[in-house]
Amino acid sequence: MSESNIGRRGRVAALAAGVAALALVVAACGGGSSSSGSSGSAAPSAGAQSAGQDVITPVTAQNVSCPTGTPGQGKPPIKFGSKNFSEQFVLGELYTQALEARGYDVTYQPNIGGSEVIDRAFQAGQIDAYAEYLGEIESSIANKPVGATPEDTYNTVKEFEAQNRQATIFKQTPFEDTDVIIVKSDFAKQNGLAAVPDLAKVGNAGDGITLAAQPPFETRQNGLVGMKNEYGLTGIKFTGVDPGLVYQVLDQGQANAADAFSTDGQLATGSYTPLEDPKHIFGFQYVAPVVKQSVADAQGPEFQQTLDCVSSLLTTKVMQALNQQVQINGGDPAEVAKAFLTQNKVTT
Repeated sequence: MSESNIGRRGRVAALAAGVAALALVVAACGGGSSSSGSSGSAAPSAGAQSAGQDVITPVTAQNVSCPTGTPGQGKPPIKFGSKNFSEQFVLGELYTQALEARGYDVTYQPNIGGSEVIDRAFQAGQIDAYAEYLGEIESSIANKPVGATPEDTYNTVKEFEAQNRQATIFKQTPFEDTDVIIVKSDFAKQNGLAAVPDLAKVGNAGDGITLAAQPPFETRQNGLVGMKNEYGLTGIKFTGVDPGLVYQVLDQGQANAADAFSTDGQLATGSYTPLEDPKHIFGFQYVAPVVKQSVADAQGPEFQQTLDCVSSLLTTKVMQALNQQVQINGGDPAEVAKAFLTQNKVTT
């Protein structure tokens, strides 16, 4: 997952009202039971439990109480990073500001780069933690096949990070932001397009399709390679663009399909049609903080509890609304995050 750097801009008049409306979408943090500590194994989604099984903590953060006070005071400094697109800027601010409110000493480093780039920064010790889409680690970093379920992906990533990065992952968000192939809605209607394999209808095996996406998409299994291998779309022409320009390229007719993200604010306009991915080649892209194990140990249980608290609030509707505030309304990610955390009583 990556997109262009959308620089910080000034506040917009509608910001407070827009984020205040989000309080109607989510319950205030702190209303549920506490669930802290890193889970040693993934579990079925809430409610997916067979008779006779022991109750175990699900991998998705839910009903997490926020710590009170300033448990981070006196703990070592933390370097938290984010990738290079607007949703990541929002996520980075949400996690960082929540930690700072609990007294942790956090240096936030935004706009580091895509999955491969931020993973290298993490290995090099330039950052101690970052929020990542777990399917990206599974396919692009660990080079593993896509798991059959979100829990499979979580387990695979947790094991990979422990063995190869001396790191852990905390609980994942209720939302996922997966790559999605989009076309203009009128183009979809004209050609009967509803799912990715339908692109074969446009020419022979899709050779009438020009796909715009960030350059790494061309060589990824959870990208163009998977589209060719799994859906037989061998004739697609590829054009590499800055991911922040894919909507512009599509609108200007320089491509008739593009790789976008399922929580993009632009998808709420109705001008674009996301195509279904029936084989899940783009993976399960739930978000979880990735943290050096030594850092997690040094910071104490309230550190994870704080991050899990933030994660528990981030549903798909919430992320679409937050992204709309930044991507379409021009809001500053820091101010959008601040207003949301205040509305949900994570910060004051």
